[in-house]
Amino acid sequence: MAFRIHCGHRLHGPDGKPVADSSNAARLVRNSLYFFRGVHFYSPLSMKNPSSRNDRLRRRATLLSALALAIFAAGCASTPVGLPKPLPDREARMKYGYLYYLDGAGGGTAKNNWAAGVREGLLAAGYRGAGEMFSWEEGRGLLVDQDASVKYKRGKADLMAKELVRQKKAFPNAPVNILGFSAGTAEAIFALEALPENVQVEHVVLLGSALSENYDLTKALKHVRGHLYIYTSTHDLMLGVLMPFSGTADRKFDDPGAGIKGFVLPRGATAATRKLYADKIITIHWTKALEKDGDYGHHFDNIKMKFIRDQVAPLLMGKPVPGLARRDVERVAAHSAN
Repeated sequence: MAFRIHCGHRLHGPDGKPVADSSNAARLVRNSLYFFRGVHFYSPLSMKNPSSRNDRLRRRATLLSALALAIFAAGCASTPVGLPKPLPDREARMKYGYLYYLDGAGGGTAKNNWAAGVREGLLAAGYRGAGEMFSWEEGRGLLVDQDASVKYKRGKADLMAKELVRQKKAFPNAPVNILGFSAGTAEAIFALEALPENVQVEHVVLLGSALSENYDLTKALKHVRGHLYIYTSTHDLMLGVLMPFSGTADRKFDDPGAGIKGFVLPRGATAATRKLYADKIITIHWTKALEKDGDYGHHFDNIKMKFIRDQVAPLLMGKPVPGLARRDVERVAAHSAN
């Protein structure tokens, strides 16, 4: 199986297939993955006391790969991209709906953000509403944002929740949706939890979620009228390799993150929580069928224009997408009919 890491690049993988790229960061990732092909990665908890030469080699593989991915991610952020500019018909669009986009760690600023593909994909899909990228990041890089305290992140989420309430009051008949990417998925959930009891959003979509898989979503789900969709992938190396060292966005180091396989019920979940999870959460696992939209299962793939256009925008507009199970297609249709 090849490792493909996308931020405009494809790399060599353990299968030896050549992929063109010339950046130093990409070369470091490629070489570390190729040299340690076939080596099983260790989690930080199992690396404390390496007992053999092979253990030490595995630890070195994990550390080097984590470092390579961190440098690669920083390399993706090297060119200032500017902030998204409001559309000329923004005011007219407000009455059709509003989307809050929460970027990942290391993004959300004029220097670096991943909003371009989101915006282009939504417009290409015919999304009629308006929206904004709500910036929660500190602006000092991926690892600083990821490592920011939960208190800091909840503080930013509280601000977004207040803005969301103002938006709902100004346009009470316009649905509000939330789209979160990577660590921004934690901000999305924190913002839902900060909403007043009587305020709900329509749909939530989480991409490459860096929130812990066993995070208790009970409070957040009560503020979702429709569904919470989460796209997952076991091929996401940013989550699978780097996050065990950086910790999840809600600061857990013993959790693989929801972006790998999805959310699991919290320990001791009540009947009410179980029902909320069953009714509200729709998990969409990566399959090769998504490659047509440029999604090879890796971290930055699902914020590309084509993926947003074909796989995310329809969900925000109450329409099913090809990856949904038949039961979930029926659930989406039933909600849209209400």
